Amino acid sequence: MATAEDIRAHGAGEKHGDFYPRLGHRNGRVFESHVANLEQTDGAVAFSSGMAAIHAAILAHCGNGDRLLLANHIYGGTANLARDDLPRFGIQVERFDALDLRSLEQALATVARMVVLETPINPTLRLVDLRRAAEICHQNDALLLVDATFAPPPIQQTASLGVDLTVHSATKYLGGHSDVLAGVVAGTHEVLAPVAAFRSHTGGILGPDAAWLLCRSMPTLPLRLAAQQAAAGEVARGLLAAKAEGAPLLSVSYPGLPEHQDHGLMREQMSGGGCLVTLEVAGGLDRAQVVFDALEVLNGAAVSGDRTAVIGGGLVGCETAQYLVARGKRVTIVEMLEQIAADIPVTTRSAVTENLKEAGIRTEVSARAIEFTEEGVVVERDGETFVVRAEAAVLAVGQKPKQDLAEKLEGRVKEIHVVGDCAGVRRMRDAIHEGARAGLEI
Repeated sequence: MATAEDIRAHGAGEKHGDFYPRLGHRNGRVFESHVANLEQTDGAVAFSSGMAAIHAAILAHCGNGDRLLLANHIYGGTANLARDDLPRFGIQVERFDALDLRSLEQALATVARMVVLETPINPTLRLVDLRRAAEICHQNDALLLVDATFAPPPIQQTASLGVDLTVHSATKYLGGHSDVLAGVVAGTHEVLAPVAAFRSHTGGILGPDAAWLLCRSMPTLPLRLAAQQAAAGEVARGLLAAKAEGAPLLSVSYPGLPEHQDHGLMREQMSGGGCLVTLEVAGGLDRAQVVFDALEVLNGAAVSGDRTAVIGGGLVGCETAQYLVARGKRVTIVEMLEQIAADIPVTTRSAVTENLKEAGIRTEVSARAIEFTEEGVVVERDGETFVVRAEAAVLAVGQKPKQDLAEKLEGRVKEIHVVGDCAGVRRMRDAIHEGARAGLEI
C-alpha cells in the first residue's frame, strides 16, 4: 500500500523505485540490464515491440524542423513510419545509400539530427561499415541509430563501433522462442534519458510477463546463436555447392561466405556470418513459393537428465541443459542432435558441442541411452557401457508418448521437465501421469 506521502514524493521525483508499471518494473529492468551487458552500453530501454522501440528512439531526439536521413535499404516498417508518420510531426525525411557512404557524406553537407540504417540489411544481407558511418555522423553532429536485429550480440556489438542508439526487435533472436513480442534500445545514459522519458509519456513499455520470458531466454542466447550461426554457414555452403552443380538458384547470400561482397567487412565488425541465409530462386515468385512450401524442419527430441543429466537429440535439449546448469546442476548430453536428421553436418554438431562445454555441460555425442536400471541410465559409447545417475528427466514432445515411459522413470528421477508446444506437452504429461508414482514433479 502507498501512503499519500509516497505518492507525493514519487510525483515530485524525490523518491524512486516501483510505483506504477507504466513507469518501470523489476522484470523490465532485469531484461534491460541483460541487454546492456551484452551490448556493453550504459543501459537499455525495453518496449512492447521493435517498432515501438525505433519509433520512440527517433521521436525522443527529433522534432518539428529536424532533418532525418534514412537508408534506402531498410526494414519496411521503419520505411513506412518515416514516410507516413514522421512528416506529420514536422520531421523532414531524406534517403541515402548506406552501401555507398559517400552518399551519407553528401547528405550531411546539410545539417541533420539523426541517421537511421540497419545492418545486416533485411533481406539482402548486405552490410554497412558502421565504424565509418559513425565517424561521418559524429563529424557532422548527427546521431547514428542502427537496427541490429539480425546480428545480435555477441555476433555484433555496435556501441564499440561508435553507434549511438542500437535497436533490436527482441521478438526475434533475443526472445528466441516465438512466444514474446518486444523491442529494446541500447546506448549511453545521455541518449537513453529522452527515450525513457518518451516511453513513460506514451506508454509503450514492455509488459512484465513478456519481460520475464525474455529474461528466461537470455542465458541460452550465446548457445542458440552459436548453433544457428553454424547451421546457417553449413546451409549456405551447401546451397552454393548446389548452385555450382546446376541447381536453379540465381544467388546465395551469406556474409560468412568468402564469395559474399561484404565478407571482409563482416570479419572486421562481426564475429561470424550471422544466422540468416538469403537465396534467390530461378523462376520468379511462383517457383519461389513452390520451394518455400516444400521446406521441412525436423525437430529433435530430448531424452533425460538432471544433476548428472542425460539429454538426447535437438537444440531444445541443449537449451534445457543450459537451464539446468543455471540451477547448479551437472549435465551430460547424450545423443545430441542425433534425432534431428542423419545429414546434419558434423561441423554443426561440433560447434554446438564446444559451446556446451564452455557453459559447463558435459557432452557424449556418440553415446546412446540404452536401458533404465535401478542404478540409473545405462549409456553405451564406443562399445562400452557406463551408468549415469539422473535426478530428473528432460523429455521433448517430439518423442511418441509410451505407456511404459513412466514405469521406466519411476523410482529413478524426482522431477520431469517436458518441453515443446502446449498441446504436445499436455499429451506427454498425460502419458507420464499414467502410473507415475506419487511425489513425482512434472
